[in-house]
Amino acid sequence: LRGLTEEDSVLLEAMVPTARLPVPPPRSPAPRLPMALRICTLVCRSWGDRPQLCQVACAVGRAESPVRHGAALPLGLDSSLQQLGVVAPSQRQALATRLREATEAAMAALLAAEAELSPQQRGGTRAHTDILGVDFLLACVDDALELVALATNSQRCLETCVLAEAIGRGVGEPRGDLPRLLAEAMLHRAQCHLVEGKDILLIGAGGVSKSFVWEAARDYGLRVRSSGW
Repeated sequence: LRGLTEEDSVLLEAMVPTARLPVPPPRSPAPRLPMALRICTLVCRSWGDRPQLCQVACAVGRAESPVRHGAALPLGLDSSLQQLGVVAPSQRQALATRLREATEAAMAALLAAEAELSPQQRGGTRAHTDILGVDFLLACVDDALELVALATNSQRCLETCVLAEAIGRGVGEPRGDLPRLLAEAMLHRAQCHLVEGKDILLIGAGGVSKSFVWEAARDYGLRVRSSGW
């Protein structure tokens, strides 16, 4: 990111074959067409600038064309994998764990890159990414299932994941963590805005145990007045 200017652009094109899995015999004698799985994830900045996966929503479509946002109602990851023929629960759980790690690693890399930018390059003093959407394709590489990152798209992923949460609630599934995590991210940003530029009186700040206050004050834009050295 540091080496790019506003006039720079990159066109990246690659052919990633979708996963072809053995599926159970169909109930209908009609031929079953090859299917593709697009996995939409939403990750937010949690406390301590820690990426945390909020929601996963999947879309299943025909393999010969890209599966786009809004082309089908979102499904859960576990049921989508079962539909594609991933029968073993341990394999589905392993894919879910790898998906979480890949999504949170993508946001961690973005946050690290943003931290090296100046306020002007980020778009303002308090400008930073709080919510990120990452799309994946389930592919098959050397007879092994792989998650291939397609793109980051916060708005479309947010819409898809919120719809998936609402559909789940409508069919009786328990409430997920998405509303709480999104609310926490927005409230934390609001709190930072409210206290920015304020004065804080810090009493007894001479010990090492209070050293975290100085970093927090810098991040929140506070002016520290110390007493009791």
